[in-house]
Amino acid sequence: MEKILFIGLGSIGQRHLKNLKKISKNYKFFALRKKKSSPELDLTNKVTNKRFIAFNNNITEISEKISKKLKFHSVFICNPSSLHVKTALTYIRNCKHLFIEKPLSNNMKNIKKLLKLIKLNKINCAVGYQLRYHPILQKIKKLIEQKKLGEIKSAYLRNGYYLPYHHKYEDYKKGYAANEKLGGGVILCFIHEIDYANYLFERPLYISCDGGKKSKLKIDVEDHANMMIDYKNDKKKFKVKIDIDFIEKIEKRFCKIIFEKGIIYWNLKKDYLNINLKNKSKIQIKSSFKDRNDLFFKEMKEVMRDFENKKEPKSNLKNGITSLQLAIAAKESMHKKNKPIKIKDFL
Repeated sequence: MEKILFIGLGSIGQRHLKNLKKISKNYKFFALRKKKSSPELDLTNKVTNKRFIAFNNNITEISEKISKKLKFHSVFICNPSSLHVKTALTYIRNCKHLFIEKPLSNNMKNIKKLLKLIKLNKINCAVGYQLRYHPILQKIKKLIEQKKLGEIKSAYLRNGYYLPYHHKYEDYKKGYAANEKLGGGVILCFIHEIDYANYLFERPLYISCDGGKKSKLKIDVEDHANMMIDYKNDKKKFKVKIDIDFIEKIEKRFCKIIFEKGIIYWNLKKDYLNINLKNKSKIQIKSSFKDRNDLFFKEMKEVMRDFENKKEPKSNLKNGITSLQLAIAAKESMHKKNKPIKIKDFL
């Protein structure tokens, strides 16, 4: 039996745990939890029990002292964002593989140290950007590479959803998303948009960001951010706007890319892709996923397969670092009143 350690068993930790149980019976699970107040959730994030009890879920709870003495196949870091890097550095010498939930951190402190030690200890590291495993995102990437629609002229990415609706089972004011010290704020919480923009458009050159707090939400972080990023793809430069907020009560999430010969529109909420050509022909591609968890299951299945085959996962430490770098630059620009920030090569 392969030993797997979970650090943090909130909603995302429980989701990964349940998916791993479906993937293989050859895993023995351990858990290290600071707080034990999380409710037990199903895969739709509905409460099934008021408190998640590890023993009832065939998980062995251990202390931090004991956890440091054991050797693990994988360590899954699912605690608050501000603790990700510190936790990874703690367990890097007693595991073969690391899975770190997104974002990698809430700042760039100790990122170079983490990168160095992961290379030194030959750790295979995955970072939890499940959209990189989405067939529609991969289809869009191919459309860009094949240039059948010509060069990219511009793009607009939108993600807006009211913070108290994210996890209806908990008081939003106590969640990590609402608290700066835990790594909250809409820029880091909705960093998926930054990550898949980097995947599609490749090299960010500059970013400017206008944002802050304008709602009545009881949070100490930004609730909206409007980012403008200058990208360079195959020697061509274009602008990508990313518009995110915790304010929109009717969830909106989409990606619109304007090409020389047409427009593509990906609705991430309803999970379909429209390809509109200038000759007025239209193609619609619907996702094969039956529900939201299908993507997470696909992610976990591929991650564990890559771990076994010693192959770098689709979402790995490299893109985890570049996405975090861009998010931190966005925050810097926001605090400097929309000043453009140059993105330097980190890796």
